[in-house]
Amino acid sequence: MRGAVEEVDVVVIGAGHNGMAAAGYLAREGKKVVVVERLEKVGGMTSSGYMIPEAPEHLVTPCAVELLFARKSGIIEDFELHKHGLRTVDPDPTYAYLHPDGSSIALFYDYKRTAEDIARINRNDGKAYLEFMKTLNVMMDIGFPLMMAEPGRPDVKNLSKMIGSAVRNVRLKDELVAISKATADQIACERFEHPATIALLLGIAAGAGPVDDDGNAAAYMIFAVTHKYGTGKPIGSLQSFSNALARSIEASGAKIELNAPVAEIIVDDGAAKGVRLENGRILRAKMVIATCDPRTAMRLTTPGGVPRTLMQRIEHAPANRSNAAPFLANIAMSGPLTLRRHQDLRHDDADLNKAVGLIGTPEEVRESFATARRGDIPQRHAMSLSPLSNSDPTQAPPGGSLAYVYLPGVAVDAREGWSPALKDSTMASIKAHLGEFYDGLDTEVGRFVETAREREKRLNVTNGCVTHIDFGALRSGVHRPATGFGGPKPPFPGFLIGGAGAHPGGGVSGIAGRIAANRALRELKKTK
Repeated sequence: MRGAVEEVDVVVIGAGHNGMAAAGYLAREGKKVVVVERLEKVGGMTSSGYMIPEAPEHLVTPCAVELLFARKSGIIEDFELHKHGLRTVDPDPTYAYLHPDGSSIALFYDYKRTAEDIARINRNDGKAYLEFMKTLNVMMDIGFPLMMAEPGRPDVKNLSKMIGSAVRNVRLKDELVAISKATADQIACERFEHPATIALLLGIAAGAGPVDDDGNAAAYMIFAVTHKYGTGKPIGSLQSFSNALARSIEASGAKIELNAPVAEIIVDDGAAKGVRLENGRILRAKMVIATCDPRTAMRLTTPGGVPRTLMQRIEHAPANRSNAAPFLANIAMSGPLTLRRHQDLRHDDADLNKAVGLIGTPEEVRESFATARRGDIPQRHAMSLSPLSNSDPTQAPPGGSLAYVYLPGVAVDAREGWSPALKDSTMASIKAHLGEFYDGLDTEVGRFVETAREREKRLNVTNGCVTHIDFGALRSGVHRPATGFGGPKPPFPGFLIGGAGAHPGGGVSGIAGRIAANRALRELKKTK
């Protein structure tokens, strides 16, 4: 293959869901598109596999597990994923905060029922949740059109939706502004009294980053989305979602090449002209869309081909700047995983054994991010446990179970370095903490554990940052991933960013890929 040259319209780097979405939208417009992926399967951060040698029948999910935002983005419908094998399951309740005393708060589809559950712990908080949801529903009505819209380009449809909702709810203006600017911790403490209610909010918001970062409270929109659409866990893990997307775009004419790492994004006379693969093959293209980590993409460009200013803007874009990042574990067990004490103390028929269990008092959530910044590892943890096989038995062998454990804030670089001994001791403290809530962990037969640095190596993503670039007011819209990269015009001719590092950011939605495809189509019209 060395020296072979192929002419295409667009090369997409990365077969994650955004890369495949971009390719699919372009292929449907009749463009010749090739997706090149360095790994042996599609999916990127939406992939799964059998990754535990001691438990070869347990399906490991090393990154995302839910289709929360994809339920609203249109990607499922646009690519008719159900025709290509996608099936989902939606436990109700979807989440449950587990208090150390055995009490719990269940997050049901019906937010009024959730408010009633909260009221059993604190009557004032139950009333406050109803008021909070009025604000969050408006935030979703405004926020989703903003997510869907292309930054820097007038979008009459989405703009009219946003303006209409804003006009109808002008009395909530000050509240919406306060939430969009504040920390998640501040908003939780402003509105609620009981530690359990505050912990429920912080446990959800922590998934979007440190709860003491200004602007992080915008993550509370997740509550409105969850109540309205559910989380959508694919049967067979997120790999089944990625596989369905791959089948759909290939049926539209897009080509996916696996085990095809890029050695160079060819930049000639200031413009991207295609890519050179590590095997020497060259794909010449009118447009290159990089859906991988923006730093990785820019470092692949021909040396000296891109202005220094643009290179440095990306090099200085924050990726887990606070030293806090998700730490993930999949625990394979030979027996069932049950939530006995908290389930027995329920007052209704809610099955918490299928819900995502949120563990961590407000103090433990705050301390998790504080210790991460110092490079330390706490003994008590803020985390969630998704009992995946309880709602989807296909992910574990008969009689067995699988726990997906997610810690949102753990040190990227530990003070003493992430040695095997530190990983083992960290997992020992995690299991001890989980054991206060769940039964069955003593039947463990194997585990998959990944620190941020290991994720960086496996997925070629800077600092293991699952959103590629940190969220923040200065890293949104046309300024995501950096000024000059997020607007309608390419940062330099022939090149676009189209992954989690672009608007609207991380999460499984495919919106970034669709926006990149639309931008590419406009640029391709200019080259005719």
